[in-house]
Amino acid sequence: MNAQHPATKQTFFTPEAAQYGADVATKDTGIKHKVIEERQGVFAVVIDDAPPVDIFDNLPTVPTISFSEMMLVNYAANWLIDGLIEQADLGLIFGASGSGKTHVALDMAYCIAAGIPYHGRNTRKTGVLYVCGEGHSGIQKRLKAIHFEKACSNDPAIHTTKAPAAFIDRNSTIAIQNTINQIGNIGLVLVDTFHRNLGEGDENSAKDIAKFLQNIDLYLRSSGIAVVVVHHSGNESNGRSRGSSSIRAAMDVEYEVKKDADSEVITVSNTKMKNFEQPHPFSFKFKPVDESVVLEPTDYIKSTAKKSLSSNALIALRCLDKVIEQDGIAPPQIIRDLFTDSPQNVPAKVVTIKAWRVKCYEAIPVDSDDPKNALKSAFTRCRESLESMQKIGLYGSYVWRTEIKIDAEIDFDS
Repeated sequence: MNAQHPATKQTFFTPEAAQYGADVATKDTGIKHKVIEERQGVFAVVIDDAPPVDIFDNLPTVPTISFSEMMLVNYAANWLIDGLIEQADLGLIFGASGSGKTHVALDMAYCIAAGIPYHGRNTRKTGVLYVCGEGHSGIQKRLKAIHFEKACSNDPAIHTTKAPAAFIDRNSTIAIQNTINQIGNIGLVLVDTFHRNLGEGDENSAKDIAKFLQNIDLYLRSSGIAVVVVHHSGNESNGRSRGSSSIRAAMDVEYEVKKDADSEVITVSNTKMKNFEQPHPFSFKFKPVDESVVLEPTDYIKSTAKKSLSSNALIALRCLDKVIEQDGIAPPQIIRDLFTDSPQNVPAKVVTIKAWRVKCYEAIPVDSDDPKNALKSAFTRCRESLESMQKIGLYGSYVWRTEIKIDAEIDFDS
């Protein structure tokens, strides 16, 4: 149906056969109108010889900035912690259970809220909202220990929620926004943990992660607030957080927390820094204080432990052996050309990544409301892990083994 604009006596419509400058008749009245302009599939027509006006002012647009204007912008970093977390950042601190990731996050938050240096790095004092998903009594003991150790004369501006949020839900995120506005002067929101504050979403679902991120961006970060999320390490591969790969992709900054089993040294390593130079790793040891522990800086010791395969990566490797045994083909010339300087390393057989993926989907166990996306994420993590550990070779659509196959059998029917 045509939409009449009473002030200018002009109409918008999109007849498929209309041509610019042609006389066309409306379907309802049969009255002919002169088409004067077309933009983005919207036609402007003159009714009763009304004078032409620009009726496209209300079409949706996006804000832009020219190159010359952009070059005049003097951007200066606005750090909450020098070199680690910037204003309006979206950050992730992840690690295994018991690694000390929450201790690291709380230590950072306390220093920001108190306006005191974070282990030699300057901070910008601002309020902190700690969205606590669980363990409130334990958090109280940890904060009490930090407060005692830092010996601050004033209470830091840290506010803790009494219940988790559900950031996948718009209304829940707006409630957090309202809380921030009510408290005032909040510059950092610390979300602990991602799983407990996601709500009914699935952390393996890229679609659910997109909703989470959209709400965070729209209702929190749009006002310049930094959001740092505490999350668990993935079970399927080392060196990344659990869940969809879209989590890491969205981060401005990411830190991995590891605790060495022998020395009990806790090391914080930057695994992503989007716009600045990556900081060097730094380490701590737990120091007992009152009824809890605090982080005491110690020398950083690079881990020499050899990475081991996760259970799912091992399954994926066995699947590859099985597929190569059943359906492997001689490597095509495009693969042989990769080994011109080392022909002895040409694989005996290769298979397509698709065939390997199908077999993995049959064997990798998942526990998710969205098994399709969970399997996709698990397979991607396994592939990346196996490639980084040089267990497999990948090129184009082909994959092959780069070492002796695993003899252990796997029951694909179980």
